[in-house]
Amino acid sequence: MIRRTINSDIEKLELIYNNAFESDSRYFPENMNEDDGQLDLSPEVAWSNPQIIQLSVEYNGELIGGAIITCSDSDANTLNRLYISPNWQNRGIGLFVWKHIEKTYFNECGWKLATPTCLINNACFYVNKCGFVISSMTDVADDGIGMFVFTKRSQI
Repeated sequence: MIRRTINSDIEKLELIYNNAFESDSRYFPENMNEDDGQLDLSPEVAWSNPQIIQLSVEYNGELIGGAIITCSDSDANTLNRLYISPNWQNRGIGLFVWKHIEKTYFNECGWKLATPTCLINNACFYVNKCGFVISSMTDVADDGIGMFVFTKRSQI
């Protein structure tokens, strides 16, 4: 089940979020510059921003992930974060969540997102499973890590 996040979800989502991103830490170089030019949009930070829509993903009543999105009336919507607990990854849940988001928050201008260039698994997921294209690469720092910027046109 995918639903709007409620205040009582935030603590658990924060833990899932941290675990999901920690599970990818092995792909980052030791000398990585932590400032990737993006705002910290953890569930706790996103909760305080009224412009952001935060979703909770449940399976049999257990929180297993979430998504943070920003909708726009004049530009593409932004998928800020999509995260699934490492215990629940590689089961098609992320794709299920993305399809729900895309359908529920339809935008004629499409979608955009960014993910670190060292996370090839993310790039493959967004391109091969979700239909995004890599439109540019930004924020390449001295450590060689930048951000892939993805876009997707809306399909009616």
